Order: sequence, then structure tokens, then C-alpha cells
Amino acid sequence: MKMIRLWGQPKYAAATGKLAGYELFLREKQTENGEWQLPADFSKFSPSTMANLIGATLKTLPQDFELVSFNLDQEQFIDEAYTTLLVAVQAQLDYALVIELTERRGIGRKTIQLDDLITAAQRFQAVGLRVCLDDVGTGENQTTLVDALDPYVSEYKYALQNVRGKLSLAEVAAQVTLWRERAARLHKRFALEGFEDPEDVRLIQAFSPDLVQGYYFGRPHTLPIAADFKPIN
Repeated sequence: MKMIRLWGQPKYAAATGKLAGYELFLREKQTENGEWQLPADFSKFSPSTMANLIGATLKTLPQDFELVSFNLDQEQFIDEAYTTLLVAVQAQLDYALVIELTERRGIGRKTIQLDDLITAAQRFQAVGLRVCLDDVGTGENQTTLVDALDPYVSEYKYALQNVRGKLSLAEVAAQVTLWRERAARLHKRFALEGFEDPEDVRLIQAFSPDLVQGYYFGRPHTLPIAADFKPIN
């Protein structure tokens, strides 16, 4: 029997060290005793199923967070059904539900038109859902896209794990500086993820991110779910 659940990785407020919330990750397993895995095809899960799963999971969590975030690839992001369904989830929460637009196009890998992404970002903003540009500087989330979506997003996230072993420390520092300064100039929140060891923690003092996450602070783990959850396809 196939099962789906959301896992959560903790996010911390860098200034206080307090748990700010979670980033949610979808996982599935083919049998009850199987291993939880990253789905190969996210498009097989309808917006209704995902919104129902998010709502059923967040029912079980405390309500004193700052935020909980959930990833959408470009194909999902432009699907109007997500806007309608996730705003209904947000209405049940006392904290912000943040949409993280990932650097991936989607399972079809077809080119998504920039105008469609702008329209979607406007739509999320109009209903009061915050948008974070995930993994800025990688994949599809390059400067051209960031420039276009800037009026409608509230946060940038830079991923240390994407450049680890590929760039020198000086090159990483230069990139983090660029995005941190841009966030400050444009009044965005800045999140830094991918902390893996004590050496990485020095970057918090150097760049003063608003939010931090990574294996050093907490690995993703299965979150509880309300008993009344039923997938809706």
C-alpha cells in the first residue's frame, strides 16, 4: 500500500536561536514496511491531495511558529489550483504559510514562460501568501527570473549545499554577500541553508541571515498527521 507523508526540517531564527518553523518535504513509500523516498514524479499528486496533506499535517503542530514553508516547482507554481487551495490552508493557521519556488521546472521539464511565473507570483501575493525564491543563483532561479519576480516575493534563500565542493570559500562568501546585500536593499528576508558543521556556523556571524537551516541544526524527519487524512486525487 503506497503512503505519502510530509517530513519537516527545522528552520531557526538566526538572531535568537529560536525554532521559527519547518520546511516541508514530500516523501512516499511503496509498502507499509518500505523505505521513505523522494518521489520521482511530483506531478502525480494533485493540488487537492497536497493541500489536504499539508492541512492534515499542520493540524498536529504547535501554532506558535513564525512560518512553515512548502516547495512548488515551476509547473506547480503556475497552477491556479494551488493558490485557491493553499489560501484555504493559510486561513486555518496562526502563522505564515510560505511558498518556496524551487529552481526546478517540473517533471515535464518544459519551458515555463516568464509571464506565467509573474502572473502566479502576483496571484499568491494578492491572496496574502508569501513567496520565497529558493536556491537563488542555481537552476532556473537566476538573476533574470529574480529581477522579474522581485515585486512579488518576500524572501531569498541561498543553499550552501549546492556549491559545497564546487566553489572556494572566497567564491561562496562573494555569492552570499551578493544575495544578502540584495535582500537588505530590497527589504527581503534572507535565509541561509545547508549548514553541516561548526565551520559553517561562522557564516551566521559574517552575514546575519534571518533564517538558518541544515543538518547541523536538524535533519528532516517525519511529521505527525491528523487521523482524518485521506488522499484526494
